Formats: sequence, structure tokens, C-alpha cells
Amino acid sequence: MRDDMKFMAAVAALVLAIGSNTYGQAVPAGVAVATPDPFLPPVDGTVHYALSASELLQYGYYGPGQLSEATSLSGDVSYQNKSVTLPFSLLYAGGVLFPNQQGQPPYTYQNVTVSQGLVTRSWVFNVADSFGYLPQSPTTGLSGIPGTGDLGVIPVQGPSGGPAGGVLTTSGSLIENSITGSADRQLGHATSVYGSGSYAKLDFLNGGSEQGGGLNSTQATGSVGINRRIDARSSAGLNAAYATYSFSGQQAGIFEPNFETRVLNVSYQRAMSRTLNVAVSAGPELVSSSDSAVIPTTLSLEATASLSYTRRYTYASVAYSRGVNGGSGVIPGAFSDSVSGSVGRTYGRDWVIALTAAYVRTSGLTQLAGEPSQPVNAVFDTTYGGGQVTRRITSSLSGFASYTVQDQSFNNAVAALNAFSGTSQTLGVGITFSPRSTRLGQF
Repeated sequence: MRDDMKFMAAVAALVLAIGSNTYGQAVPAGVAVATPDPFLPPVDGTVHYALSASELLQYGYYGPGQLSEATSLSGDVSYQNKSVTLPFSLLYAGGVLFPNQQGQPPYTYQNVTVSQGLVTRSWVFNVADSFGYLPQSPTTGLSGIPGTGDLGVIPVQGPSGGPAGGVLTTSGSLIENSITGSADRQLGHATSVYGSGSYAKLDFLNGGSEQGGGLNSTQATGSVGINRRIDARSSAGLNAAYATYSFSGQQAGIFEPNFETRVLNVSYQRAMSRTLNVAVSAGPELVSSSDSAVIPTTLSLEATASLSYTRRYTYASVAYSRGVNGGSGVIPGAFSDSVSGSVGRTYGRDWVIALTAAYVRTSGLTQLAGEPSQPVNAVFDTTYGGGQVTRRITSSLSGFASYTVQDQSFNNAVAALNAFSGTSQTLGVGITFSPRSTRLGQF
């Protein structure tokens, strides 16, 4: 189990590096590049996989006070090659849910992230694609589906950080897909410049908001910046980003105008010790739209901050973010403040405990009619979190028990026709088959 956790943590670091490029955080300057082994097979690498079966008990998921059951069959697999010049990684989590609820068909869920890099003496290129197909809004775990046994498997950002994350919906199946490309150029021992671009889509399979479902959206982002290493432990950067958001369909008879954002921020990263790292960024964010009467021009603060701790068999992190997003398929654009945290601990050879939680306050950019006839914004308060205890049975088998809760409230029912309201709880109990990591050539 320890070997598995160490390997999955390494994959986590690689996946997190993909996400950091999206927001313009450059690789620290002056990093030495190792010489690759010319005899290393290009397709060789390390593979880890796990298969799980669990029973779920859900309270409030299908309505206030309703109790339901479901069976889940799921799995995840990760692959990372050993090439230094052409690093490649793949991370997949998916499965099928069988609700024991009359009239409810089986649901499948799929999440996959693929990354390909190219490292030269002065350049680092990366292209990544992240795809998710979910029967509900994502919350905790690698798959975003509570009770399936992947909570705390690796400390990475799951689907809840994608286009559908933030506000919980009741719109059924959704597809989220984002493509990211980045390039970093080393100018000297301590300075690098970088550029990145991304394209993300969120689509609901029930026809869009004009049929009473979710609001489909598209986001395109580009950023450039410069990063400077201050000393062996710290670096700082300056980043400029531009993003456009567009929507399809109508919601409550309100036209959804396209809007755009411009951000200029400064960032700072420091390794406080071998186990503790901190990163912050902040700057002004300007919002403008194609219809200023609906989405007025505003200037606000965009900011992120994170603190992470890793030592032997313990990891912990806390993060804060503030900025504009696409509205999670509920409203046409939003400004959100979010706080999240996670902690995991291995006890001896047999026990693993993981906890995660998040709170998001989301304010719609669209001005709505208030009382008495004053413009107001729809405001959502979203909280979700969970915990999982895993017990090793044999070298390849383990059992787990998990608990997840989600709660959401809002101030304007007209603006949130497809938003989840109330509290839902999920209890999951299951078993996982997870052999030790192996090299691809050993299959």
C-alpha cells in the first residue's frame, strides 16, 4: 500500500503541473534536465490500477427525506512513462452506478486526463486533454462521484475543479472537456517566459436550458507571463490572461450575453521547507460583456493561495481562490470565492484515512429584478465534503467505508431552475482490488 501511495502521489504531482500551466504559473527557472537513457523503451513506464465494488446508501439525493440505494462498479488506472524528453501520463477513473430506485436506469461515469510533454535544453512544451462524462455534479474523489472508493487515493484536483464545478445542478448527465497547451522558454539561469492557452466546454445531454436543463457554455483562455527565481527556495512571476465565455439556450427568459475577462496578476511561490510549500497570486480582473445592461462592466480582485504539506505518510493542503467562471451550467457567468482542504494519513501497513471539504460562495454576474425593483445577483452557498477509511485485507485487497455530504442554498429560485437545493448524504461501503504498481513491459 505504501508503494502504491508513493507512485500515485508522483502521478498527482504531474497532473497538478498540468493545471498550474492553465493559470500561467511557470516552471521555476534553473531546473536541471537529466539526460535520458538511450536504451530505454519509449513505451515503457509504470502502471497502477484498482477495481472497486461498493454499496451506496443515499439520503436526500432524489428529494428531501428520500432514502435510496445504489450499487457501484468502478476502476481507475494511471500510467506514466520514463522518458525525460517526452514525458507522458494518463489518469482514468470511471464506472457504472446501478440505482435500486424504481424507474432509475444505470448510469456510467468516465473521467480521463492525458498529458504529453516535450522537454529540450531551453523549452518545455505540454499538451493535455481532460474529459469527463458524469450523471451528476462532481464533488469529492478522483471521479467526482461520492461513495465509490476513490476519495483520498491521490491528492489531486478532481472533476469538481473543472467547468461543472462550483454550483450543484439537477440537470442529469453532463460532458465537460478541456484542452490545454503551454510552452515555457528558459532565458537564463533564473528567468523563464511562458505562454498557455485552453479551450473548455460544458454540455448537458438533456438539450440545454431551453428544455429546463443545464446551461451549455464554452470558455477560451490565453495567458503569457514571466517567472524569476529569487533563490533556491522561492520564485516570483507576472502574468496576463484573457478569457472569453459564451452560452447557448435561454434560462428563465433572460438572454445570456457573452462576456470576457482580463487579468493581470503577480505570483509568488516558496518552499518553506522540504515538507511545506506556499503559493499566492493576486491582481485586478476586468469583466465586460456584449450587453452591459445584463452583465455590467466590473473591476474586482482575482486571487489564489495554497499551502501544501507532505511528509512520509501524511499529506495535507488548503487552498483559496477568487475569480470569474462560467457559472457551472446554472447561471451565465459567476464570481466565486472558494475554500477547500484535504488531509490524508497512512497508519502502519494497514490503515489509510482521508478527509476533504470545500465551501464555495457563487454570485451571478447577471443582474436580476429584485424587490422593490432593484437589481440583485443570484447567490449560491455550496458546501460539500467527505471522509474515507481504508483497511488493508491482503497485499492486493482492501475494504473501505466512506461518508459524503453536500448542501446548497440560494436566494433566487427563478435564476436557479436547475440548481440543487437542500442536503444530500451518501454512505458507501466496498472492497478494492489494487495490486502493486508494475512496469508496462512486465504484462
